[in-house]
Amino acid sequence: MPSTSSAHGLVGPSLANFCVQYNFQVIAIALLISARVNRQQDWVKTQNTSVIFLGCILGQFTMGYAGDLVGRSRALSLTLLIAAAGAVGSSTCAWGSPASIYGTVVAFRFVIGYGLGGVYPLSATKAAESDDGANSVGRTAWAFFWQGPGMCAPYVAAIVLRACLQSDAQDLQWRLLLGLGALPALLALGLLRSDARGDAGRDAAAAAAAARARLAGDAKTRRFWKRFAGAGGAWFLFDVALYGTTLLGPAIVEECFRGRNSIQATAWQQLVGLSFNIPALYLSVELLNRKQCSAKKLQIAGFLLMAGAYALYGVLDAMDVGPWCLYAAYCFLNFTLSFGPNVTTFVLPAATFDGATRSTMNGFCSALGKVGAVVGTEVLPVLRAEFGLAAVLGACLATSIGGALLTAWAVEGEAYAPVLLAAGPGLLAADPGGGGVA
Repeated sequence: MPSTSSAHGLVGPSLANFCVQYNFQVIAIALLISARVNRQQDWVKTQNTSVIFLGCILGQFTMGYAGDLVGRSRALSLTLLIAAAGAVGSSTCAWGSPASIYGTVVAFRFVIGYGLGGVYPLSATKAAESDDGANSVGRTAWAFFWQGPGMCAPYVAAIVLRACLQSDAQDLQWRLLLGLGALPALLALGLLRSDARGDAGRDAAAAAAAARARLAGDAKTRRFWKRFAGAGGAWFLFDVALYGTTLLGPAIVEECFRGRNSIQATAWQQLVGLSFNIPALYLSVELLNRKQCSAKKLQIAGFLLMAGAYALYGVLDAMDVGPWCLYAAYCFLNFTLSFGPNVTTFVLPAATFDGATRSTMNGFCSALGKVGAVVGTEVLPVLRAEFGLAAVLGACLATSIGGALLTAWAVEGEAYAPVLLAAGPGLLAADPGGGGVA
């Protein structure tokens, strides 16, 4: 657990991370309910799941840079406000024909994505700098842990809404599910108010000049690009598999049970499957926080475990085993998707790059990850439609092995170094020993 002295500084970033995964995951179950009352064309699912990542990429680039210019808390407050506005808009502004409804939701999903994109670099950087202790990796990992409960929350909300509301209120149900995504963003905003006031005196022009000078010097070194490949490239490969799988989750669950599920049963089964991410995240965070293994070793082990889980599910699916046996393999797959790389890809950029450019470079790395999410959500459903689930599993298995190999080559160091808060004249001069990556 984080120390008492740093716990306050972690609350806002933790709630912001909960908000991220709630809004990423809610669209799958919301569209499943909406389809009962609004006819959906083929483009609806694909565009609603991928457009949020396009907005996310833009938000990661711009808001990560804003964090170095105007301060972490002010930039995080702004990006959460944008995400909350998008969630409310997608719930309340989508009316008319089915095409008009889904087109409006798609537009607001882009807005949500822009806001959520900024959460990645800003929450990681703020958590890493939340006190003067040495274990920045552990603090950042604890902030990220709350993406796990956020991933499960839409299905809890769906189960409650379907139990409390009449079956003829399905239009209200999916709107409430989308609108609830604003709540954690607004709560985090309230918690960040005092911290944001502390950023008010920051000299944005001086910060911009320092960041530009630092990046110009660092970009001339091979080591900088290797570190970027390790922190950003592995994130890209992981997100191809993660989002390509989790956003297909309800469809995979229905396939496990031969398509005979009600929405309520699918929601319960998906909730149980996704809940395996919580112990996986907790175990990963504890290993990092207690310094039982380095982030590099944990990331390699996690990628290889993912590859094994994809292979296992594929073998069982080919053997045509019973639905509950296949569902158990799906639950294990969800565990592996949250163990290791799901945490380490988030914490490595903040541990790799230092003060003047930490938020900016974190934004670049997370944006590269979300490019992978776009690839996963656009390509894997096509593979499934054309060649079946086995093609998706094979692609994800290959991606996982690629992530392990890239991590082994590009991620440096085994030590747990303190946060490098001071902006030095350059990356190599600031960290000549190469032990800055945990």
